[in-house]
Amino acid sequence: MRRPTRLFAICLVPCLAGGLTACRTKKDDAPPTSKEAPAAAAPTPTPAEPAPPACAALAPEAIAPLATCGTNVVKTPVPEIVDAGRSLAPFFDRLAALERGTATRPLRIAIYGDSNLTSDFLPGHLRRVLQARYGDAGHGWVSLSKPWGSYRHDDVVHAGFWPMFKLYAPTTHLVGDKQYGFANMAAESSEIGASAWAGTTKDAKAAIGQSVSRFELHYLKQPRGGSFTVQIDRKDVRSIETRAAAFEAGVETFEVDDGPHELRCVVRGDGRVRLFGTSLDRSPGAAGGKAGIQIDSLGAGALNYERITWVAKDTRRAQLAQRAYDLVVIWLGMNVMFVPPNRALSTEVITELRTALPSVPILILGPGDTAKKGETRSDPRIVAVSKQMREVAAETGVAFWDFREAMGGDGAIVGFTKRGLTGADLIHFGPEGSRLMGDRLLCSLSSAFAAHATEHPEAGCPTADAGASPP
Repeated sequence: MRRPTRLFAICLVPCLAGGLTACRTKKDDAPPTSKEAPAAAAPTPTPAEPAPPACAALAPEAIAPLATCGTNVVKTPVPEIVDAGRSLAPFFDRLAALERGTATRPLRIAIYGDSNLTSDFLPGHLRRVLQARYGDAGHGWVSLSKPWGSYRHDDVVHAGFWPMFKLYAPTTHLVGDKQYGFANMAAESSEIGASAWAGTTKDAKAAIGQSVSRFELHYLKQPRGGSFTVQIDRKDVRSIETRAAAFEAGVETFEVDDGPHELRCVVRGDGRVRLFGTSLDRSPGAAGGKAGIQIDSLGAGALNYERITWVAKDTRRAQLAQRAYDLVVIWLGMNVMFVPPNRALSTEVITELRTALPSVPILILGPGDTAKKGETRSDPRIVAVSKQMREVAAETGVAFWDFREAMGGDGAIVGFTKRGLTGADLIHFGPEGSRLMGDRLLCSLSSAFAAHATEHPEAGCPTADAGASPP
């Protein structure tokens, strides 16, 4: 009889420990019957909607050609820019930002060249077309020197008491210290009153170049350097001392109300003063709310890749970093005295530019066509240089545009000269020839830009303009 009692006690212990309710079966704990509704299923998550694009694709008119390129004069089609590595993409992104109005600073282009650029004919045409479309960000660079009578700039005032200066250039007027500056020319004087100046155009009909809101003055700091006075609109505004323990690039900026102005440098006569030049800039938004475009024309007589390597690197790098270009264009090759070593020299120049301006897009223009007197075929040397520069561009990963092919190819210079588009020397382009070739370059750039914007519809969206460099 005791055995059942013990079993009952063992079963009762858990109930007593947990209270009476612990021994009861809860209704909620019972399995559901057929009369009870099943538990509600977990809601199916709504698929995440794709993030909306940062902004809409550019409208067709925003990527429309910048120029008309028919075949009335040049019968051959305009060649495309060769850029297998798409090195120009950062430049096109900046251009798209200008189209959208999202750019926070001007887009700045440098064009290096020889005597064909000392006239500013081709850069001047590009400047007018691009600023009409994207906004006038100021004329850009003007060297405060004049080593050649042909050195001039469109839509700007540029002058000086040049007989009072020693005028330097690595091609024609040498100086032992190689301090020519990034634009490959300089003017030096220790004579009291020696002056050089640059300012906005006096032509009331000019579509661009009538306003400036900032001057960026470049000069050389050096041992035994003297001082000079800076005048804005003929009023003294600053005295600058150039004496230093070693050579160094000097830069001073001057803010002015947006409008017509002139900057003048006057040597005080207490030591050597070497001037490189000044840039005429406009603040972002000064041109109708647009950030605008600026083109620095950097032409030097008889320039070739070898002579660029003669320039002191330390000061040049500092100046290039200050200018902070978005694109560097190089149009050299007409001075074809050194064809065999040209490959190594041009590669060295490209490497130097990349050292000063990391990741800067570079566009090499092949040389224009030329021929020997009385010949109707192209000079074999110019053919070799054109082929060589196409190869160098491919080897260094920069873009290339065949200028000679854009003229019409073999012997094209003969037809250009007959039409008065170039001089009788079969080398130098006149204003009309420069405008014609400038338009053909713009057509190729427009084509490449349209292709980039089509493939990358987000180009120029606000996030694409991050990391803007200083103006």
